[in-house]
Amino acid sequence: MPTTRRQLFRSTAALAAAGAARAQTPTEQADAAKTFRLKVAKGLRDLSDETIAFFLQMGVEHVVMPAHFNTKLTKREMVPAADKGPRGEEPLTPWNAADLKRIKDYLGERGLSAEMVHLGQFHRILHGRPDAAREIENVQKSIAAAGEAGLPVVEYNFTPLRGSEGYGRTTGRGGGGRRDYDYERTKDLPPLPNVGEHSREQMWERLEMFLKAVIPVAEQSGVRLAMHPNDPPVPVFRGAAQPVRSLEDQRRLIELIDSPSNGITLDTGVTTEMGEDAAEAIRYFGSRDRINHVHFRNVKVETPYFKYLEVMHDNGDCDMLACMKAFQEVGYRYLMIPDHTPEFDGDTVGNQVGWAFAIGYLQSLRHAAESKPVAPKTSSS
Repeated sequence: MPTTRRQLFRSTAALAAAGAARAQTPTEQADAAKTFRLKVAKGLRDLSDETIAFFLQMGVEHVVMPAHFNTKLTKREMVPAADKGPRGEEPLTPWNAADLKRIKDYLGERGLSAEMVHLGQFHRILHGRPDAAREIENVQKSIAAAGEAGLPVVEYNFTPLRGSEGYGRTTGRGGGGRRDYDYERTKDLPPLPNVGEHSREQMWERLEMFLKAVIPVAEQSGVRLAMHPNDPPVPVFRGAAQPVRSLEDQRRLIELIDSPSNGITLDTGVTTEMGEDAAEAIRYFGSRDRINHVHFRNVKVETPYFKYLEVMHDNGDCDMLACMKAFQEVGYRYLMIPDHTPEFDGDTVGNQVGWAFAIGYLQSLRHAAESKPVAPKTSSS
């Protein structure tokens, strides 16, 4: 019987209480409380002096690092290019621990702690090709390399084709650039010849095979994997099913293999796109210690799953303060990044105005979540 949303969340309070019952001694708890702080972080696309200086000026101390040493300033476009599937025949190239450590050390010497890296696409596995075994080995080698380099988290996506053609450009308050999504733009597009059609059942079979092959390696390497939910969270795009597009799918994912190494990226924006309460989702997955990475952003939803607008953090449907408090409550200890930003007129190549607004907003939310309520003073008669 399918699990309802109420069933999905109803045990959260009990689980949180059970976790508290298994907690440390009061002295240990007090010491941990003094040192624990949510890690407001930022993803790095390059290692340029300009980018690193900007991060430090914002007060960013923790970063998602790139997997390749690139010192050229790199811009991220607000509207992504259309996903056209595999560009070549070569499988995913495995990482080398020395190369990853070089990047990590380079950033550490400049005051930035690199604590996560994103795995590239592995199309042989995703498309169920007969030669997927070689790519599985390369993913295993990459995870082991990340662990050897001292990177605790590796994020990945699991989709045969991302529905990025449904994104568009529009404007928001004051005329600033915004990104929107509408499934109507893509729902009738045909399959791509180099991708083909892939059913939901096929994708889940491949996902289970993938997890059984890589989670043991992650556990042995001291690495936690974080799967990002399919974004946009539509059922199918160009004949390619999107297997992890709902909270129920994410629950199913973590139950396939019960391990802290088998976790998720909790994306407050995508969760809201699904029409769900992101703070409740944080408590559900956080109480199980299965949130290994966080994307912290906001959206305005017209039709859950199918039509929405990406907005500034203070201007959407998601209760950002409630989410930050929920992360504080569950003791989330990995990175939290604002993964998207709308555009400001006259901004720099690196979208510095947008990112500074986002980081500052997250830092303020964190401060509010950490603060203890102050009782109002009563006047004496």
